[in-house]
Amino acid sequence: MSRPRPLFPVLSARDKRLPVYLLGIGLQHEQEPVFRDSGIRDYQWIQCRSGTGRFKLGTAEHLIQPGMGMLLFPGQKHEYRAISGQWEVDWIIFDGSGAANLFDTVGIVGTSVYTLDAPDSLSERMRELLQAAAAPQERTLRNFACSAVLYTLLTEILQRVSVEGKETVGQQYARLKPALDYIERHYGEAIPLQALAAEIGVTPEYFCHLFKKTTGVRPMSYVNQVRVNKSKELLLDIPQLGMEEIARRVGFESSSYYGALFKKLERVTPGAFRQSGGKP
Repeated sequence: MSRPRPLFPVLSARDKRLPVYLLGIGLQHEQEPVFRDSGIRDYQWIQCRSGTGRFKLGTAEHLIQPGMGMLLFPGQKHEYRAISGQWEVDWIIFDGSGAANLFDTVGIVGTSVYTLDAPDSLSERMRELLQAAAAPQERTLRNFACSAVLYTLLTEILQRVSVEGKETVGQQYARLKPALDYIERHYGEAIPLQALAAEIGVTPEYFCHLFKKTTGVRPMSYVNQVRVNKSKELLLDIPQLGMEEIARRVGFESSSYYGALFKKLERVTPGAFRQSGGKP
């Protein structure tokens, strides 16, 4: 079975204003030796399909085997080559103003090597990206479609990468899921921290650490955001419902505190939100 040919989309100035855009893609690629003294100009994701390679970044060397990937940032010197005969990889080259911000959400700020959770799922997404890049559409529309699939691929990569045996972002959220589900069921009641910690079998102190590390916010801040969001539904669905009753239904003891918190989070009062029909 022949290998798919690499594709390098032609992009317009408009395409390059997309948050992320595809510059090249190759699947089932027999990797040749690469040495980049000045690094790569854009971003590159390389995922091992079969064989073994050696990746060198600075003085550190890594063995790259199936189920592993390399995320290369612009301008960082590196080299890689096969060490077991044929080394087959999938790769994409991409860029965009949103790329760095996307990686920063999980603390990725430079070139790294990762072990992958469910690499076959990422391989399937890369096949979808190749199909989008090869689709017989008008060029600009094709590049918009590629950007959408690429963004989905990158967010899946961020959920599935692990460094040195640490949990992936996806695994961290899965671990928190019982507590998140508890919040969804009980947002209208008092929610003690101890109850949330008990849902995943840890101490309240460790729960706070894990929750902040995973979501970027403290547990009670998340609870309050859920309550405010639920109150938006009541504001719009039941126009005659007063603010005190809405505050009570979503778990706030004080309507004044609810109003102040709503304005802090949404930059409008609950009443103004209702009057606007929820439009910004």
